[in-house]
Amino acid sequence: MCTIPPPPPPPTLPNINSPTNVQKNGEGNQPSFDPEICTWASKHPELREACFKNRICYEKPPFKYKYRYFESILQIGPTCGLVALSMAVNGEASPDELLSIAKLEGYTSNGEMFSCKNMVKLTEKAYSLAEIDNVNCTLKQGGLYSSETIERLLNGAVLLVPYDADCNHSPCLKNGHTAHWALVCGIIIVNDPGMTTSVTRKMSMYFPDMENPNTYLPGTCMT
Repeated sequence: MCTIPPPPPPPTLPNINSPTNVQKNGEGNQPSFDPEICTWASKHPELREACFKNRICYEKPPFKYKYRYFESILQIGPTCGLVALSMAVNGEASPDELLSIAKLEGYTSNGEMFSCKNMVKLTEKAYSLAEIDNVNCTLKQGGLYSSETIERLLNGAVLLVPYDADCNHSPCLKNGHTAHWALVCGIIIVNDPGMTTSVTRKMSMYFPDMENPNTYLPGTCMT
C-alpha cells in the first residue's frame, strides 16, 4: 500500500574541510551557495543544492548528466503514484482527475496503484488528457541501470518507479510494506566509467547503483 514515510531527517553537516553550508536567501526560500561551488548547476538551484548536500561535483561538472525540473505537488492520501504521474505531465492532469479515472477504470479503490501495467495504461490516459503528444510509455522490468535505461535518461526520458521507501525516503527492501512511487527526473554519471568511480551518496532522492557507484538517478519523492 502507499504508506507515506515520515519526513527525512536534516542533511548531515559537512565536515571541517567541506565548503560553507547552504543558507537561505529569504527570497522564495531559495538556497544560496558559495559562488565557487557547483557552478555548472547554477541554472538549477534544486540540483545544485542536492549535489552540494551529497558532496559530489563541487568543482567540475559530472562526466554526463541530464536533469528535468518538475514542480512538486503535495500528496494527499494514499496517492503517491497519482501525484508522481501528475508531476510528470506538469500538473495538466491533477491527482484528483487521475484518481477519478483510475477508479472508473478499476485500477484503484482509494488511490494506491499496485499494478505497473495499470500505471502504464493510466499514464497513457494522462498524457492524452494533458494533450501532450509524441510520448512513448513502456513498461520495463528489472534493474534501473541497463544501458538502454541510462541512454534514455540521458536523452531526456523520465521514469515512474515503484519501490520500498525507508524512513528517509531512500530505497530499501521491506517486501512491499512501505511501497511508494518516485518520479526519476534525470541521471548523473560523475566520472568517466572507463577511468574511475565515485562514492555513492543520496540526492533529493538518489537511486545509487551499488554495483556501479559512479551513477546516480536524481528523483523526487511525494510527501
